[in-house]
Amino acid sequence: MRKFTSKKFLTAFLSIIVTGAFITGCSSNGATSDETSPNSIKIGVSMKDNSDEFVKRISNAMSSKAKELGVKLMMNDAGGDVNRQISDVETMIAQGVNALIVNPQDIEGSSPTVKMANEANIPIIIVNGDIADENYTGFVGSTDQESGEILGKWFMENLPKGANVCILEGPIGQSGQVGRMKGFKEIGMLEYFNVLDIQTANWKRDQAMTQAEDWITKFNNKLDAIICENDDMGMGALSAAKASGRDDIVIGGVDGIDDALEAVKDGSYGISVVQDAVGQGEAAVEVAFKAAKGEQIEYDTRIPFQICTIENVDEYLK
Repeated sequence: MRKFTSKKFLTAFLSIIVTGAFITGCSSNGATSDETSPNSIKIGVSMKDNSDEFVKRISNAMSSKAKELGVKLMMNDAGGDVNRQISDVETMIAQGVNALIVNPQDIEGSSPTVKMANEANIPIIIVNGDIADENYTGFVGSTDQESGEILGKWFMENLPKGANVCILEGPIGQSGQVGRMKGFKEIGMLEYFNVLDIQTANWKRDQAMTQAEDWITKFNNKLDAIICENDDMGMGALSAAKASGRDDIVIGGVDGIDDALEAVKDGSYGISVVQDAVGQGEAAVEVAFKAAKGEQIEYDTRIPFQICTIENVDEYLK
């Protein structure tokens, strides 16, 4: 067997090192560092209540967009509890998220999340609901007052002045409730109709059904319409009306959820003011992703509401 001399061994050894370094350099050419790789970015999310169908649709859109972008999404559901929302945000900050998305449970109550994020130097994006502390990094959503005005105007155009109506509200103090009621007031809807009662059903279908049953019993044939600040409550009210044999009660709401659109199609539900859940969810993640990378973002991104009635419902059922 031929033996290497020490000089030849050294030459061969150095050749292997140089060749290996060259191969390594070529394979890493253009690679993304851990600091800028999407896979290294963690976005923490706090949703107000995923039992609400519309909120859940926003959550699902966020998850899909995060997967598309290759970022890690840490999803939390406050379950309608503002204290839990604050606690969840605190935990995510401690876990070192690169950005936060908060869907506020309450305008005032959820406000501390903004200060917490700012103190931790973490970008915070507010989605689908207003919050008192506007020192957030960015907002993605619609204008709730706009939906109240659209809904109220439709009822005013389709019912006579002085008609007897009841109103179902969302949780008192939450952005949707505040904004939509403000819209009703702005167009004079409360003065236009004879408002028999206003109650909250907390965006919940079952609570709305129970409340509507009480109204139908209490006001009997005097009740002309039930105006609902969201479609989940609208579907509850519609179930109560159907169970009572009252197909003459005009019912409508906000969000454009699937069964509401189907009810508009069959004529049992007057109107759904469509809110783009997918658009809001996707945009929130995109904005948070950019903010996490230190890129410039828009402070306020508004997605308009659309009116859906039997005349154009097929456009939204596609």
